[in-house]
Amino acid sequence: MHPNFTLTQSFRPQIEDYTIAEPSPTPRPDDLDLAAMARAALNYLRGNPDPARNYECKFALGPLGIPCHVPISPSNEYGFDVVSLGDTDARMNTQYAHMREMAGEAEADPVERGVFQRVLGYLREDHLCWVNPGACIGETIPGEWALTWTTGKLLCRLAEMYKLTGDQELRRRCRNIFLALRRIALWDGKRAFYWGIAPYKDGQWLIRNWTTSHGRNYPFIVEPCVRYYECTGDEEALALARAFADGFLDEVQPEMGSHRIAPETGAFAGHVHCHTHAVWGVAHLGALLGEERYLAWARRVHDFVVSVGTDYGWYPEFVPQGEYRSEVCVVGDMVSLGSWLARGGRPEYWDVVERTIRNEIRRSQFALTPAFVALFEQVHKDKPGDVVRRALQDLRRIEGGFVAQSTFDDWVSYPDNPKLGTPGLSSNGIHMMGCCPPEGMRALYEAWTDIVEKRPEGIFVNLCFTREHEHARVTAFHPGDGQLRVEAKTAGTYFLRPPSWSERADWTLTRNGSPVPTLWGGPRQAYVVCRDVEPGEQLVVRWRVPEFTQTYLPTSVPGRTEPIEVRWLGSQVTRVEPSARYLSKFAQASREA
Repeated sequence: MHPNFTLTQSFRPQIEDYTIAEPSPTPRPDDLDLAAMARAALNYLRGNPDPARNYECKFALGPLGIPCHVPISPSNEYGFDVVSLGDTDARMNTQYAHMREMAGEAEADPVERGVFQRVLGYLREDHLCWVNPGACIGETIPGEWALTWTTGKLLCRLAEMYKLTGDQELRRRCRNIFLALRRIALWDGKRAFYWGIAPYKDGQWLIRNWTTSHGRNYPFIVEPCVRYYECTGDEEALALARAFADGFLDEVQPEMGSHRIAPETGAFAGHVHCHTHAVWGVAHLGALLGEERYLAWARRVHDFVVSVGTDYGWYPEFVPQGEYRSEVCVVGDMVSLGSWLARGGRPEYWDVVERTIRNEIRRSQFALTPAFVALFEQVHKDKPGDVVRRALQDLRRIEGGFVAQSTFDDWVSYPDNPKLGTPGLSSNGIHMMGCCPPEGMRALYEAWTDIVEKRPEGIFVNLCFTREHEHARVTAFHPGDGQLRVEAKTAGTYFLRPPSWSERADWTLTRNGSPVPTLWGGPRQAYVVCRDVEPGEQLVVRWRVPEFTQTYLPTSVPGRTEPIEVRWLGSQVTRVEPSARYLSKFAQASREA
């Protein structure tokens, strides 16, 4: 049997060994628990900072090394792990409340409060965050500079706090931060730009070391402006977001070279995260305004990144790069970007979000698994047993983070640099940059909030994940069983979305156990529509699940010609070839299937 047309529109070729999976006689609940992943993530958020150093956070984590934390730059008077300043801590600061919301925890603990006060302490009287610039330039130098990156992150956090509390002092502070960011913008007519993420001081932008590249990438500014607008209603922020987005699309930022996004294709070269972190905001702006120009540009970038990555959420750190390594920062960006493209009228992008969460994010969350412990003990067999035991105990504090750079199937991406277990970020074997865990958490939170949406038309169920929501109780089942159950809590019209790779002719619907005609509706006719639903009703939508093998040539490493082979069960990866040499991400998935 050959793959159907719908499937080939959702996955790149070549597709072979195509069959229809036989569902279980008794549908099995999905074992993917996003709330449990958030609880694990809180362990990391609380275990990473050092209270004795004013809650300084750690960037350079290498879990196979003893010790697991070795800063990549010499410490100075500003900190021990200087690359964490204004970046790792600012990213973590945005995720504590999100993970608590998912886990059902109402109150901040002392670590969260400590990290918040640390980041808040970067603000000066000019309402910009001033930090030693090691996180931007990758080296230790004296002095502090204003970081638009850190300032934008803090603006997002404070705006969300205002939305939750209505505290007018928070609103005033957000307004001042926004005005400070606007004040230092550079202008070409009505279009704005910065020198990428370069630090700023006295009208100068610090272009050295890392920022010789990153200063010529796109700045992170559109999303902070849009989020601030959403939380406060400040129309001036929306205007500034448009000015920067127009600057992106009209190519006003100088000296970008190959980093510039090709408008026709979305293609670019260089550091992927610096691109996707900026483009995420453009997609958000486009969805908010219904502006197709922004959405189309962001969509082309998204699709280009998928084309140099995989269909299951593995995306490269650089294009081009020397080895097949992902970066979880990019993965988080792509989930946010995909969700806004979906909300902007393309619901098929929910499937990219779902596959990324179900496969790459889930399988990258760090834990002391039996396989990891066995490898750790093996590579440190020459050390005293109590040293190894203490090191493993130390690693408990960073469980729930995310392995930053993996191969297609292996947590270990630096096996011979120089050998496994050597202390150091790129030496021990497993890269766990502090920037990546909170971005993986953002992906979790984005997906969790997107499962159920209340829109003017009704209640939309977008993703096949389990969630208890104020409007509906959603129960997902095993990916091979092809069904989703929704128990209504709110009267109205319900829109239930089967995967876009499933055949609409195969969709079936039951209401309270009785079959009813299947009506299509919603954006691009992508949903099963249930009208006049009353609280307490149970809706179940079913679809047939394909099982198939996908083979293609990865393109992020020039000159490499080895194909990758992925075995799929619906949206779930069950096997990847070449398989892991050390710590497989998908061996467990194969057993689950």
